[in-house]
Amino acid sequence: MIHDLLSRERRPFLRWWLFVTLMILASIGAFEMGIIDEVYQVDVTKLSFLIVLLLSVMSVKCGIDTFTLTSTENINRKQIERAYSRAELGWFTSDFCLTLGMIGTVAGFIFMLASSFANIDVTNHASLQNVLSHMAAGMGTALYTTAAGLISSAFLKLQYFNYSSEISRLEAERDDQT
Repeated sequence: MIHDLLSRERRPFLRWWLFVTLMILASIGAFEMGIIDEVYQVDVTKLSFLIVLLLSVMSVKCGIDTFTLTSTENINRKQIERAYSRAELGWFTSDFCLTLGMIGTVAGFIFMLASSFANIDVTNHASLQNVLSHMAAGMGTALYTTAAGLISSAFLKLQYFNYSSEISRLEAERDDQT
C-alpha cells in the first residue's frame, strides 16, 4: 500500500498534497495572528475573500484532477486532451485572481479618494480624523486585495504547473510507447 502511494506515478499528487497542507497551515497561522480578521474589517469590497474562495475551490479541483490523472493507467489521447483543458481552466483562474486583485486595488483607491475628500473641513479636527480613517480603509482595501490576488495566483500557478508537467510527462511516455 505505501509502495503504491509513493510510486513515481503518485508523486505529482503527493506534491499537490504537500503544497495544500502548507497553504492550510499558513492560513491557520494567519487566523491565529489575527490577519484574517483584520482583512475582513479593512477590506470594504470583500474581494479578498472571493479571491481566497476561488483559490480554495480550484485547489480542490486541481487535487481531484491530479489524483485522477495519476490513477489512470494506459492514458489515451482523448484523456490527455481533457487533462489539458482542465489545466487551462486552472491557468485562467490564476490569471483571474490577479485581475480581481487589481480590481480591488482600483476600488480601494476610488473608495479612498471619493469618500475622503468629498466633505472635508480643514478647520474641524474630527472631520480630518474621519478623512484619515476613510483613507486608511481605502488604502487597506487596495493593498489587501492586491496581496490576495498575487498570492492566490502564485499558489494556483504552482499547483497547475505540477499538474501540467505530469500531463506532459504522460504524453511523452505514451508517445514513446507507440
